[in-house]
Amino acid sequence: MPIGPSDPDGQQLPAQAERKPAPSTEVRREDVHEISRRLAVWPTRPPSPEALLATIKRLAAERKIAYLDHGDVRFETRFKDQGFDVFDMYYVLENGGIGGKIEAGKKEGEWKVKVVAVPDGTERKMGVVPIVVQEKRLLIKTVEWEDR
Repeated sequence: MPIGPSDPDGQQLPAQAERKPAPSTEVRREDVHEISRRLAVWPTRPPSPEALLATIKRLAAERKIAYLDHGDVRFETRFKDQGFDVFDMYYVLENGGIGGKIEAGKKEGEWKVKVVAVPDGTERKMGVVPIVVQEKRLLIKTVEWEDR
């Protein structure tokens, strides 16, 4: 029979037993992005804006970019004539924010959204519409000025 709390041979009562700390419920941003990406089912449920933007930034930084005819022509005529270059587009893709709703692309695994930012050295807002193709590359649909 236990004598008291200082009795080393005594048994601890359930109320006196040490409680284990609750498991951590900290949610990492990367986990949320991955869960959102996995839940995105083409074409009914798009990924979250955060997850899609993270994918766009990653692919832009890796320079996994191709162009549709319209995007390439528009880039060549409008931007080069006005003194802009491909680095302005990269800046928008890597530093911009979502500027519209996320839409399903024409093929399974494609998601399209407008990304907008103000490139360094300018005062104009630039929009780039990339199509994320199965999270492997960006297909640039168009580039445009947003301030018109």
